[in-house]
Amino acid sequence: MLPIGLGLGAAACIGIGSITAGYAARRLTPLIAGFWSQATGLTVCALLLLLLRPPLLTGQASWGLVAGLAGGMGTVLFYRAMATGAISLVAPIAACSVVIPVIYAIAAGERPTPLAAAGIVAIISGVVLASLQPAPVSGDPSDTGIAGDRQAVVLAGGAARAFGAFFILIDFAPRASGWGTLWTAGAVRLTGFGVQVALLLILRRRLIAPGPYAPAIIASGVLDLTSLILISFGAMTDSYALVTALVGLYPVISALLGVALLGERLTRIQASGAILAMGGVLLVSV
Repeated sequence: MLPIGLGLGAAACIGIGSITAGYAARRLTPLIAGFWSQATGLTVCALLLLLLRPPLLTGQASWGLVAGLAGGMGTVLFYRAMATGAISLVAPIAACSVVIPVIYAIAAGERPTPLAAAGIVAIISGVVLASLQPAPVSGDPSDTGIAGDRQAVVLAGGAARAFGAFFILIDFAPRASGWGTLWTAGAVRLTGFGVQVALLLILRRRLIAPGPYAPAIIASGVLDLTSLILISFGAMTDSYALVTALVGLYPVISALLGVALLGERLTRIQASGAILAMGGVLLVSV
């Protein structure tokens, strides 16, 4: 039951956090929103480490830093995709990251069950359908036309690959007990924040305060850190594959909130593709 709770809890945090992050990224910029969100998560994690002072195991920091590089790049692509296209379309595509650890396991010698194999096919087919007929959302800040929505699909696919690499790399971190997993989460967040800082410097973008969008930024940062801690706990269990698969269910929450709160609308082909992709995630998790 613990892996299921960890996976579903992380999925809920990411699903809600995606909406708040997407809202801020559209009204600021993806880089600015990502910077302050990552800074929030890093600050909260540092405070927890100072308060709890858990033991540090050899290899936790190094593997966390490496995994954070992949996660940081995924976050950059994900924020950009949400600022470009509908969150209810971007989220299911990015969630296909759960396929990457499965493919890695197959390459390492594991054999997928028939349901898992069918799930992989469903996910790939769903992504193709979701990207065939992008439809702009009238009146939405992300209404950039068909070309813009296609760009969002490409960016979401890149985010999926980066997040998939993150799931693989973080599993190499040594298994810590209790709050010791905070060191892994902290290292991940440190690298992720470093990626945001590097991009701001390379692109010479001026750092501005989040202003009225600070609550959304803070919420996304805290929720992102919470999901990372839950995933880190999940990596310490013997059912990490189940945890990562359940994390992939977060688009259900994102899609529902995107439609209910942001007024997003998908074509029938897009909706069918998103549903097929999420169904594939369920099959992979069986």
